[in-house]
Amino acid sequence: ERFDALLNGRPVDEMDAALAQCLRRNEGSLTERPFRDMIAGMKSDAVHGRTVESMEELEVYAYQVAGTVGLMLLPLLDADVGRARVPAIALGKSIQLINILRDAAPDAALGRVYLPQDMLSSEGVSNEDVLNSQSSDGYRRVVAKVSDRAAELLTEAEFGKSSLPGLGALFVQVIVELYRGYLVELERLGYENLNAEGDRVKISILRKIAASSKAIYVTFSPF
Repeated sequence: ERFDALLNGRPVDEMDAALAQCLRRNEGSLTERPFRDMIAGMKSDAVHGRTVESMEELEVYAYQVAGTVGLMLLPLLDADVGRARVPAIALGKSIQLINILRDAAPDAALGRVYLPQDMLSSEGVSNEDVLNSQSSDGYRRVVAKVSDRAAELLTEAEFGKSSLPGLGALFVQVIVELYRGYLVELERLGYENLNAEGDRVKISILRKIAASSKAIYVTFSPF
């Protein structure tokens, strides 16, 4: 309702007014669709005991809450929206999938399980197992499969970075290298992302610096 009011010239505050102005200024390239899709994703989280039934549903959710951000940014970056659309969505989805893997323990503490229920069930893992931080070989295999899909999406985003003008390619490469670092850490941990302390999977500041340095090299190296 608030978004509809904004579109109809009735913003409720300065932030809404600024967004309405941005939409008018970029009419044709910045549409209302990604905003509505993001709102749908946020609404899906507003339930007790949040679960996701399948990998397909998880990817839809990842698009809704993160892939949409890329679509919103493309016109503001003066990008070729036609060329950059698919890589931008891939980048957002990969970030969200990796954040889900990083946050499995704190999400479980909140009663949320974002790993696909059908994949967990096929490995003999119940929702209660995850909520109680009871890991297993089957659980870790599911984490590995979702991690593999996130890696594929990162590669897709990396290939498409040339569609962005200016320093956009570097911006994408930095994100790709940072989030690959989280996948490397997950693999190092044997895909164990549940712990009694409820901590998320992290990488060190030094590894973040190394990832950023690699991104600069990869983006500007002539080789």
